[in-house]
Amino acid sequence: MRYSLTTKISVVFALAFSLVCILFYTFASIQLDNALEKIKNKQLNAINYLIASYEKSNPPSDLTNYFRNFGLTYVKSDKTVANVISTGKTVFAKQTQLGLFQSLLFQDSLYLQIKNPSFQILLESDDTKNINDPIWVGFILTTALLVSLYVSVMKSLMPLKKLSSDIRKFGAGNMDVNIAKPDSDDEIAKVAIEFDAAASKIRELLRSRQLFLRTIMHELKTPIGKGRIVSEMVQNPTHKTRLIAIFERLDMLINEFGKIEQLLSKNYALNYQESYFSNILDQARDMLMLDKFEEKVGVDIRRDILLRVDFGLFSLAIKNLIDNALKYA
Repeated sequence: MRYSLTTKISVVFALAFSLVCILFYTFASIQLDNALEKIKNKQLNAINYLIASYEKSNPPSDLTNYFRNFGLTYVKSDKTVANVISTGKTVFAKQTQLGLFQSLLFQDSLYLQIKNPSFQILLESDDTKNINDPIWVGFILTTALLVSLYVSVMKSLMPLKKLSSDIRKFGAGNMDVNIAKPDSDDEIAKVAIEFDAAASKIRELLRSRQLFLRTIMHELKTPIGKGRIVSEMVQNPTHKTRLIAIFERLDMLINEFGKIEQLLSKNYALNYQESYFSNILDQARDMLMLDKFEEKVGVDIRRDILLRVDFGLFSLAIKNLIDNALKYA
């Protein structure tokens, strides 16, 4: 199955965008895991230092400042506390003489719960806040770059569709088609310029050929006409008949060239009409001007079909086919 260039480019950009998404998601996951591991270590250090301080009978005077040194702050929202305790995933738990220390994972953040018979507090870490912001900024910039590049490439390919349409029209015979020239200076614009130059040369060659044929036919008409007049003055009937047939043959060939030239130059309007094949064959026989036609050409018409064709041109085509068969058979 063949796909267009636009489809291939769209698939490539879609794959590139998918890879970028996977890559940034992987980086974000790795960075978050590393951050959670660091927070876990900080929580363990905070617990160990706090227990050691109580064992030495030198507890910190201000627990708020103590935990802030480890990047931990009190959670003041009762709703958040309830959600973390009820749905948080336990990372580790440590039972001490001060109570139960439990690390809870909730919405990509680690919380430290301290449960004591006399009190219960929940601490959160500030290290996971906005940790992936640089990655998401990079993702947004990369996505914007890919989208702008995709739009730019597709916009550059738009003149290619117009150029393809013009080339198709030119190939179909419309020699007067105007080749669209893009405003840019890329490879597509260069192709359009080169094709326009080639089309101009082809148009000039066709005009030169048409002018040449018309000139030749015009120049030949005069001597043929004079020869036809002179042939009427010949006294010998046999020679006279042969000369008249020759000049009529030449005149008919010139008329055939004229029809072909008009057809090729798009100046001939096809005149479709219904004609029986036997009538077309009779016209081709007359145009062929062949002596003893029945002896050289076998005709076996089993069913005389009705054709809708240009009578003159189709007769000419049949005549040329018979003529070529007789010459090169």
